[in-house]
Amino acid sequence: MTEQTTAAQTTTAQPATAAPAAVASRAKLGTRDYILIGVYAALYFVLIAIAAAVVQPLPFGMPFMGFACGILGGVPYMLTLTKSRRFGAVTILGVLLALLMGVIHGNVYTIVTAVAASVIADLIARTGDYRRISLNVLSAGVFNLWNLGLFLPFYIGRNDYLAAMVAKKGETATAQMAGLFPAWMLPVLVVLGVIGGLIGAWIARPMMRRHFERAGLV
Repeated sequence: MTEQTTAAQTTTAQPATAAPAAVASRAKLGTRDYILIGVYAALYFVLIAIAAAVVQPLPFGMPFMGFACGILGGVPYMLTLTKSRRFGAVTILGVLLALLMGVIHGNVYTIVTAVAASVIADLIARTGDYRRISLNVLSAGVFNLWNLGLFLPFYIGRNDYLAAMVAKKGETATAQMAGLFPAWMLPVLVVLGVIGGLIGAWIARPMMRRHFERAGLV
């Protein structure tokens, strides 16, 4: 009887020890997650490139570039969250974005803001286990602040930046560009970036309603 009881207790205890391992494996990014992140990152890059192409030629369009990127980038961002629901997916998206923008613009500020915004956005979404729509939408607004680094040279080392711009684009074009970014515009850029991200995520919400419902998002 003693041996049978011990065996039964051992058999009963096995699922309890296996459960944490199963939970731990689900908490880690897998091969499928990396593939999806790559696909959605490519889509995100295409859409923000379209946003930039539409906004930049406008006479007063540059300050609204972050706003436009947030709106068009909402769908791939939300897909990254809902398809993975694991910490690190958004961070990787931000790192890829930082590397791309760092190469294109040669701007270290963009690398810093992209990485910082993506990590904070990832943590916000994680608070709701990537299931709370309100937190996911909020994280999209924070994530869209990656583009703030594109404009920081107008506020950090402004004189040197404008001098370099004069050598490349001439005094007239530089003066026009500098006029778009006075000191008071910096907090406006932050607000526009967050609002653009929120709108983009909210637009993505009804488009992905069926997926949210299947995933059990609230």
